[in-house]
Amino acid sequence: MLKVGSSSRVEQIVEAVLEEIASGRWGVGERVPPEPVLMELLGVARNTMREAVRALAHAGVLEIRHGDGVYVRARTDTEGILRRRFGAVDLRDILAARRALEVEAARAAAERRTSEDLDRLADAWHRLHGDGVGEADRVAAGVAFHRAVLEASHNVVLIELYQGLTSAVAESLRRSNALGDLPEPPVHLHRGLYEAIRSGDPARAAAEAAKPLDAMIDALGAKATKAARMA
Repeated sequence: MLKVGSSSRVEQIVEAVLEEIASGRWGVGERVPPEPVLMELLGVARNTMREAVRALAHAGVLEIRHGDGVYVRARTDTEGILRRRFGAVDLRDILAARRALEVEAARAAAERRTSEDLDRLADAWHRLHGDGVGEADRVAAGVAFHRAVLEASHNVVLIELYQGLTSAVAESLRRSNALGDLPEPPVHLHRGLYEAIRSGDPARAAAEAAKPLDAMIDALGAKATKAARMA
């Protein structure tokens, strides 16, 4: 059952729904239970429930699809706000911000990583570059690898901001159709980052984290320059 905390009734429901999403019970892209079910679980009136859903939709966490239901769009309110705010911003600007977060996270990970962090990084790296890995699995493994780097930083602010920005990157890629213009990071870059974190070398970890993002930013800059010359 959903747990309701203190504060005003609507805020209690908002927090309860956010807890369910954060726990993974309702994943991004999934439909939340129908309104009558939520009302029964929470013991609230329809108007209160709808007000909470509208607040979460305004924050970008939920999406109301009339005639279909309510779907999860983001894992946290921070992620939802960043996705809505920056989804249409120039992709290079978003990647530059993501670079700043990843570089600092890699530096911190090299200093703070635990044995469990290293196990997650190694597992994601092997899944990312293993033989016979399909494209969908490779993308998922790449996301898992970068998330493992952020988690190894043990900096909750960096982790939450990064989640929001990666969601904004995905939205910007979808809108700009720029995915085919971005270079695939060579295998040695992921290996170099993993080895730098494992060996506890903050400076090298920061440099390795910057390389693939610099390549993507440069590629998009070259594309923009070419388009401007042709205009």
